[in-house]
Amino acid sequence: MKVRYLVLGNGFFGNKLANYLEGSFLSKARINSVRDVESEIQKFDPKFVINCVGKTGRPNVDWCEDHKLETAQSNITVPLHILEACQKLNKKMVHLSTGCIYEGDNGGKGFSEEDEPNFYGSYYSRTKLIIEKILKEYDNVLQLRLRMPMDDIPGERNILDKLLKYNKVANLRNSITVLGDFLPIAKRLMDRDEMGIFNTTNKGAITNKEILDTYEEVTGEKKNYELIDQKELEKFTKARRSVCVISVKKLEDKGIKVRDVKEAVRDCIQRYNKNRLASES
Repeated sequence: MKVRYLVLGNGFFGNKLANYLEGSFLSKARINSVRDVESEIQKFDPKFVINCVGKTGRPNVDWCEDHKLETAQSNITVPLHILEACQKLNKKMVHLSTGCIYEGDNGGKGFSEEDEPNFYGSYYSRTKLIIEKILKEYDNVLQLRLRMPMDDIPGERNILDKLLKYNKVANLRNSITVLGDFLPIAKRLMDRDEMGIFNTTNKGAITNKEILDTYEEVTGEKKNYELIDQKELEKFTKARRSVCVISVKKLEDKGIKVRDVKEAVRDCIQRYNKNRLASES
């Protein structure tokens, strides 16, 4: 059976990509060795091997602080197995990276793909930084940096669902990735055989309060919560949180249109609300 995209990692992103990409296969194989990856590649002969294996922690990245070996195995060892198999079998590797390796907004410009990472406050971020630097050395690897994914379908990995259940919300300004925009961008980058690192967030930044304000405007539901600052947040988290803005200028320079984050968030919340009401009826 020949496919174009072999997706490894039967989790949130693996299912999203496999459902979106025509000609894909979502593998449920456990990746414990290079041979495990080679076996899947030989079965399906894909052009792209997409790595969606990774630990972000449940319910959040604090989990990684107490499960360091498991986190390192998923975020560093497994991608190295995939890289070696792709090198041996002449396949292109696509790796889901993160923008959570930066802190700040780089003087208002946002951090580019070439800017040196400056955030080391969580074990999760450190593992993602290590593997990104390794993979950067290979010309058959496309790395897609995401941040705080927002989806139009309710779910525990959705940043919107997370914010809606908090009694205290840190009013932080971040870049985020609206999945409805990310999926076609990821496909376009693969179809054009782009390699290297790309920031795949929406354009600009948004605060958590702005997200919740938009939710209230769209749904008419008033949410009761207390706004706190980053210093207050760090009193009850084990790991520090990356708060950053990253630039999508590289995508735009490639001729790829990227929607403004506030427009994309409003559209996503409108669709989220319709899907939520449909599931409740």
